[in-house]
Amino acid sequence: MEEIASYPDAVFVKNIFSSSGSALLVPNKVPIGEILGKFRNPERLVSSLKAEGIDQVELEFSHRVDKGVMRELLKQIDSSFETVDPKVSQEVSDTLSEVFSRLTIDQKFNFPKGEVDRLGNMLGDEIRRTNQILYSLASADRADSYTHTHSLNVSLLAGYLAKRLCEINRCQEPVVDKAIRAGLLFDLGKTAIPKEVLDKSEPLSDQERALIRQHPLHSERIARESGVDDPDILLGIRHHHERWDGSGYPDGLTEKDIPLIARILAVADTFDAMTSDRSYKQAVSAKAAFNFVMSANETHFDPEVCKVLLSGMGIYPPGSVVELSDGTIGTVAASTEGNLLQPKIMVKEPDGTTRIIELHKEVHRKLFIKRALDV
Repeated sequence: MEEIASYPDAVFVKNIFSSSGSALLVPNKVPIGEILGKFRNPERLVSSLKAEGIDQVELEFSHRVDKGVMRELLKQIDSSFETVDPKVSQEVSDTLSEVFSRLTIDQKFNFPKGEVDRLGNMLGDEIRRTNQILYSLASADRADSYTHTHSLNVSLLAGYLAKRLCEINRCQEPVVDKAIRAGLLFDLGKTAIPKEVLDKSEPLSDQERALIRQHPLHSERIARESGVDDPDILLGIRHHHERWDGSGYPDGLTEKDIPLIARILAVADTFDAMTSDRSYKQAVSAKAAFNFVMSANETHFDPEVCKVLLSGMGIYPPGSVVELSDGTIGTVAASTEGNLLQPKIMVKEPDGTTRIIELHKEVHRKLFIKRALDV
C-alpha cells in the first residue's frame, strides 16, 4: 500500500468507496499520479484509505502487454511456440454452446457420447501437441457464454494437468483423455439450476446454496443419460467440488478418497473461474488465482496436482506483471521449462515497442524478479 506512489502510471482496478459505501474515495481507471496531485503528499492518500480499513488495493499497469501481442512476438522468437488451434477451440465452444442451450430448454436432451468422444479426441491431440495452454484459454465475449467457455477452458486445463501428472508420476495415459471428457461434461448440470440463482450477486440463501450444490449430481445424470459409462469420468464429474480436507460436496470425501479426475478438475475449475469475468465479479490476475490455489494446497486441493500446476506455470504465470531488480516493469510472457524463478519477461518501451528479457540467460545473470505487482 505504501508504495503506490512508485507507480504513477498505474490505475486502481475498482472504484474505492468509504466503509459506509456512501462516498467515492478513489475512482478507478485514473492514473495514480493524477490522483496524488490532489493530495499534498502520498502519505495522505494511503492514510485516508487505511482509515477506512483498506489495507490492500488492486492496480492495473500500463506496462502490461496484451496476451495476443505476446503470443505473436513469442512465435517470432521461438519457432516451436504453438498454441491450441483456434479452429479446434471454436468448434468445441460452438458445440458446447448448442448443448448448454438445448439442455436449458429440455433436460431430457442428450449430449451424444460419440460427439463427446470426437471433441475430446480433438482437444487431446492439441494438448499433446503443445504446452501453451494458458495462451489457449478462451474468454467469454458475452455474459451468457461464460458456462460453455468455462467448460472448454477447464477441459483444456484438466487435460494439461493430467498430462503433466502422467509425465511425473507415470500414470496411465487414458487419464488425460478421461480428464478432458470430464471437463467437457462437468458443468452441464448447471442447466438444471435457475439462471437467477446462478447469476445472483447477493449472498445466497440456504435454499439457493442447496440448489447450487446439486449441479454435480445433475451433471453426472446428464452424462449417464448421454451414454457415458466410464466410472472414472462419472465419478470425476460427481466429485469435482469435493475438497482435500472434507469440506466439499456432495459427499464430503477427503484426500485420496476423492477420485483423481475430480482432484484435477477441482484445480482447473477454480483457476479458470477466478480468472474469468462474471456478471457479479471481476476476474483476478493469473498470479492471484495461482496464489490462491497454492495457498489452499492440502486444505482444498491435492498437493500433487498443485505441484504439477507449479511446475507447468512457474511461480509467475504468464500474464503476471512483475518488477525486476533494476526497476524494470514487464509482463511474464512464458515460463522456462524446469526453472520456476526465471521466466521470459516482455517489456513495453515508452515508444510502444517491446523486447524480451530471458532471465535464465547469462547476459541477464544479475537480474531477478523483485516482486509481482498484480497480486
